[in-house]
Amino acid sequence: MFELTSLAGAAAALVFLFLWRREKRRSEEREETLLAEKERLINWLEAELSGQERARREMEEVFASLQDAVFLVDGDAHLRFLNAAALQMFEVRVEDVLGAQLLEAFPSFGLESAVRAALEGEKSSAQELTLHAPRLREVLLRVSPVRRSAPSLDGKSSGAVVILQDLTELRRLERMRRDFVANASHELRTPVANIRAMAETLIEAPGDEKLAARFYPQMISEAERLSRLVSDLLDLARLESQSEDEIPPSLQQFDLVPLINEVVSQSKYKAIERQIEIKCTFAPDCERDVWIVGEAAALEQVVFNLLDNALSYTPTGGTVGLCIEREAGGQNGSSLGDRVLVRVRDSGIGIPPKDLPRIFERFYRVDKARSRSQGGTGLGLAIVKHIVENQGGSVTVESVENQGSTFTIALPSA
Repeated sequence: MFELTSLAGAAAALVFLFLWRREKRRSEEREETLLAEKERLINWLEAELSGQERARREMEEVFASLQDAVFLVDGDAHLRFLNAAALQMFEVRVEDVLGAQLLEAFPSFGLESAVRAALEGEKSSAQELTLHAPRLREVLLRVSPVRRSAPSLDGKSSGAVVILQDLTELRRLERMRRDFVANASHELRTPVANIRAMAETLIEAPGDEKLAARFYPQMISEAERLSRLVSDLLDLARLESQSEDEIPPSLQQFDLVPLINEVVSQSKYKAIERQIEIKCTFAPDCERDVWIVGEAAALEQVVFNLLDNALSYTPTGGTVGLCIEREAGGQNGSSLGDRVLVRVRDSGIGIPPKDLPRIFERFYRVDKARSRSQGGTGLGLAIVKHIVENQGGSVTVESVENQGSTFTIALPSA
């Protein structure tokens, strides 16, 4: 009996041990399954976060590459994001304005009211706006609210995207074109009207030799003025087309000294007529073989225009100087960055300081009456600037009223 009881206990122990081991194995399998699920979930979350981070970086890279200013505000008009163009437009640092109220960061009531209207009305809008700080700009403002998936209790959007396109340069060019058309129309109308009036007078008085002798020279003068104006307009249009279409001029290497001598020779008759002395001087290293890179015919026109202007605005008995020298970019004038400077000085009436910034504008004249009486079209200096800049050079002016002016052309050396 004892042996049966022992055998039964042993069998029960074996069964218990078997069941315990099986349960333990199942528990371990469940734990392994749970660990595998946790690992898969962690990997999925990491992939999602990585994808979101990558998408965020890509979005920031896209915004950073935009030339238009872009920034985001929340429902209370606090700044939450700005791209590089916005920081540059308002001349601020991101750490100084991020999280700040829009009006505090960008002091513009027009901008703030447009964003507030978009947040409260949840409607996109577009309008032109003038920003006065940090500098005067004309911009196109676009505001688009960020919609909530469910309506909010206060009726506001959860934020807004603001895009500012700088139109300052575009509007300046538009005003310049309008002014150019108006000025060109006026300049063309004047000689045409004069020629017509004198022609009609001659028709009404046939055979009047005194009247004909008086009007024919004036008609020829007006016709020549009209011809010069049309020629200058065509030259300016061609130069501007080259600039806008980025068409490079036909550059070549040539010696500047013969060109200068030729221009002086062409101008000597006007100098003799006005009793003005032309002094042509060359720096010691520019007496011969001053090779530059440019378009010879166009640069000859540049030097001729400047010398002709100097002769026109210098009183009788004055002097006009033409000087060539080098502006070395390295030692001994051997650097590739060397430039050749051509200076045209006169002892004339000079240019008032207020007029100096506008002297190269089309049709801009300091003394309109005198300029027209000298036969000027008001386009000469504009043509000079376009030609020089199209060939990689620059032109500047210094002047003192009643003492004279100095125009300096800097040309790339060969």
